[in-house]
Amino acid sequence: MEADGVTPTPTTNVDPADAIKLAVLDGDTHGMSRRILRSSGPRLLRDILGPTLSFYAGWKLTGSLLVGVALGTTFSLAAYRYERRHGRPGAIARLVLAFVVLQAIVGLATGSARAYLIQPSILGGVNGAIWLGSVVIGKPLAAVFAREVFPVDEQTRASDEFRSVFRHVSIVFGAFFLVFAAVQLFVLLTVGVDAFVAVRVLDAVGILSLIVYSVRYAVERLAGSVQLAS
Repeated sequence: MEADGVTPTPTTNVDPADAIKLAVLDGDTHGMSRRILRSSGPRLLRDILGPTLSFYAGWKLTGSLLVGVALGTTFSLAAYRYERRHGRPGAIARLVLAFVVLQAIVGLATGSARAYLIQPSILGGVNGAIWLGSVVIGKPLAAVFAREVFPVDEQTRASDEFRSVFRHVSIVFGAFFLVFAAVQLFVLLTVGVDAFVAVRVLDAVGILSLIVYSVRYAVERLAGSVQLAS
């Protein structure tokens, strides 16, 4: 298929799911990593690092836990409003908002930076357990998300290869979330807040790398069997 004269689709404002769909349709595993990183990277870094770094900066610069919590919460609320204005799922956005409020309340009630920061780590552990649990019950989460991302027909989705691929992806994600949650908890409780913030940066980089790996793995494994949905 001739590609000359075709203007590349800009990815700066492309939804990550749309970017992955384009990658699957193009079958370009080489350019796919850049496309996914450009579309998913900024939002992922914002969601993982934004609240933590905002809290850390305010807390360190002023010595006030209240200022840190206020900045972290404000950043999260701004991200929530942005997502809602751009039509992200309302249920997910409300769940995130509820967690942000709970995190702020716990942090202020305890007067502890560790109590404020430990909550996302605990949530990460729960998230990992849910991913692995979905494999145990035979309904891997990665396959659920794939229904929105991979434009394939029902016959392909029902195939053993499709289920095997996304069972593997779900196990990888679940294990990653559990391991990194444990590492973050250990660092926060034994080393301190400064080291914890550094680990959060590694967490964001790890998730980005895992997304790229998972999509490339799925595309390469399913390349010979995918039938596009009409």
